[in-house]
This record gives sequence, C-alpha cells and structure tokens, in this order.
Amino acid sequence: MNANKASLLGVYVVVLGAVFVGGIYVGQNQLAESEKVSTLDNIQGDVLTAQIGGAGEKFDFTPYWRVWNTLERKFIPFGTSTAEEIPAEDRVYRSIEGLVASYNDPYTVFMRPQVSEDFKIATKGSLEGIGAVIGERDGGLVVVGPLTGSPAESAGLVSGDKILKIDGVETGGMLVDDAVKLIRGEGGTEVVLSIQSEGQEPRDVSIIRGTIEIPSTAHTVIEREVPVIAVASNNDTPGTPASTEPSPEPAETEVQDFYLLQLFSFSQTSIASFERELTSFVESGASSLILDLRGNPGGYIESAIQIASWFLPEGAVVVREYSGPEKKEIVHTSHGRMLFKESVPRVAILVDQGSASASEILAGALQEHGVATLVGTNTFGKGSVQELVSITDELSLKVTVARWYTPNGVSISNGGLTPDIQVDPKSATSSDPWVDAAIDFLAS
Repeated sequence: MNANKASLLGVYVVVLGAVFVGGIYVGQNQLAESEKVSTLDNIQGDVLTAQIGGAGEKFDFTPYWRVWNTLERKFIPFGTSTAEEIPAEDRVYRSIEGLVASYNDPYTVFMRPQVSEDFKIATKGSLEGIGAVIGERDGGLVVVGPLTGSPAESAGLVSGDKILKIDGVETGGMLVDDAVKLIRGEGGTEVVLSIQSEGQEPRDVSIIRGTIEIPSTAHTVIEREVPVIAVASNNDTPGTPASTEPSPEPAETEVQDFYLLQLFSFSQTSIASFERELTSFVESGASSLILDLRGNPGGYIESAIQIASWFLPEGAVVVREYSGPEKKEIVHTSHGRMLFKESVPRVAILVDQGSASASEILAGALQEHGVATLVGTNTFGKGSVQELVSITDELSLKVTVARWYTPNGVSISNGGLTPDIQVDPKSATSSDPWVDAAIDFLAS
C-alpha cells in the first residue's frame, strides 16, 4: 500500500451529515498543477481524451459549453423557484455531482467543502450531528445502527429502520449523500425523520443534533453461573478409551467471567485502544472473549488487519482485494502479532445488520480461520473499497476502486456474512439474546 495512503472501510455515518465510509483509500496527494483549472473561460471548447478499453477516444465538450452559455444568456428565473442568481461555483458543483451520479454507485460521491471537512473530522472520532449510521438497501435508505450514547440512540432508532422522509422530504430514490446533506446541521438544532420499523406503521421522530464523541472501545466483565460439564469415563473395561460424550446432566455449576469487548469503529485510535483492551482481558482472568461488532459501520482497513493480527499467525490471509479494470488481486495478510502465544482463548463475535465493511472483514477472517464463532444475524454486506481523492484543498471525490473478499474468496456484497449461531431477536426472552447465546456457546 502506498505510504501516503490510509485505508478505510464502512458505510455512511450521519453525524453532522458526514460521510464515514468503509473501504476507503484516503489519497493525500492532490491533482497535479497541469490538471487544475483556474477559470471557466480557458476550458470552453476543449476536447477531453479518455482511454476506454485501451483505445483513446476523443469527447467533444462543445455541447456542454453551448448549454452553459445559452443558460447564461437566456435563462430568466421568473415563475420558478430558482434564485435570481445561481453562483457559478454552485453550478459547477452540480455538474460534477450529475457526472458522479451517472455511475449509479451509492458509494461514489463528490464532496463539497463542508461535507469533505466533515468526513475528515468524522474519521478522527468527534463531530456534531445525530450519530446514526445510514446505508442504502433495496433502493431505500435504512438505519444501519445508532452510535452508542448518540441522539439517534436516545430517540429510539434501531438497525433496520427505514427512513421514509427527512424534514418532510421523501427519500424514495434519494442518494445516501443527499440524505446526509439534509440531516446535517448544527448542534442544538432539530431534524424530523419519518421512520418505519419492521412490522410497524411509519412514525415521525424528532432528533436534536448534538456533539458526538465516537469511542473506540468499551468493555464489561460478565459473571455468569454456568454448568460444569462432567465427561464420563469408561474405566471398567480395560483398553476401552474414555468417552468424550458429556453426561446428560451437569454434575455442578460454577461462576465464570466473560469479557465483553465492544468495538465501535475502526478509526485511527482503534488499534491502540483494542490492544489495551486485550491486555485488560488477559489480566482480568476471564475465561472467554466476546467481541461485540454490532452496529459497527467499519473504518480503516489497516485497523481491521492489525486487530486480526493479534489472533492470526504471520502470513495468514485477512482479506483479498480485487482492483482495477484487470481485477488485480491484492492479498492482505496478518502481521502475526499474536498476543496469545500459547493458546488463543475461545472467542465469540457478535454481529448484526449494522456490522459493515471493516467489521465484516475482521469477522469473516477470524471465522474462516476457525479462531472465532459468529453469533447473531446476517451482517450488512458491503464488499467494496473506495479511494478518497483530494481534488482541491477543499473538495474531495470518493470513488469505488476495488472489491474485497474473505480469505476463502467469498463476497459478502449480497446478503452479508452468515453467523454460525443464529439469534432471533423476535423470540428472545432476555434483554440481550446475542450475549446469552454467546455465553451458552462459550460455556458448553
């Protein structure tokens, strides 16, 4: 990976309306001076040469500039909702947005100055907004998950909620980036979302935007009385091996500690935070680790690789990436940090439809290498990688440049990862059926 690029994965986090994407290479270099345009006049009539299928084709921009100049000379806003004068800058931005939209990819987005700045702030872990992760599914907008302690969580938004309207504006066919712009606003201001939860009628939810501090990690040590499974032996018959079948009834119970580690995002601070948590886990004496990736939208690819490296030996495949027209394969492997030198503890990973991108990379790698068992519901299913290109100091373009696959070559773009142990929240009798299912598995 280029030294001046960092990698990101994820969906969109609507915190100040910022776009917090996963699967992104963040390009630090701007365009060369020869690629920059200082005025509109000096490019009118130019011909762009583009490489398509290996052969150069010339595209004449004359029709575009004829339309531009005709509108400049003739358009009168009388009887329309158009402002008296639309700044040239805004018209250029809208032209670019139209070009980007023609690629029909919800993750390829042109970012105006404010959105571009919000994005950079979001990846550092603190911003303003409602604190909800949103994505596109089946042509509509959905809540991937609210951030812990956010206004969105306080308002009752949950994973899977459909967003039908934003301040009265219907979202049918709306791009995620456009929804981000509508939801964005200063702390202390209100936004009203029309929300439809599964099996319920639509309802309006008023949310007051606030300052969102995005934590990297948190943990809880859970004490639980669990059965001690006695293994029956068959010592009466010489030469007969001991039975490995558990006795039908547990002989006794004991109290065990389970370390629940919540990873909220794969930000720039996640690697150090996760290492501290693993050290705390070892010192706690807990018997098993429960890694909670529910509602985690993703973040830096390198963070996922580094975290996987604490569980996988050096050289083990973490994720396969295919990029460019030739679909060149890039294999990202474990750095072999292996905190658990002697034996890896039993690990359960909690996932849901809010687990996306970098979360899916980490969960998929540990699942396929047999290190962890996935517990919960299918994940979001985001298997693409974007590059963030600095167009100017203030403008950015996020463009899909690659697809990623699990170590075994499985794409998760359609349907997400399938857990080893399924959890049905509808039939649950406890407050957290994910944790209960994980403890039942780890204690067995």
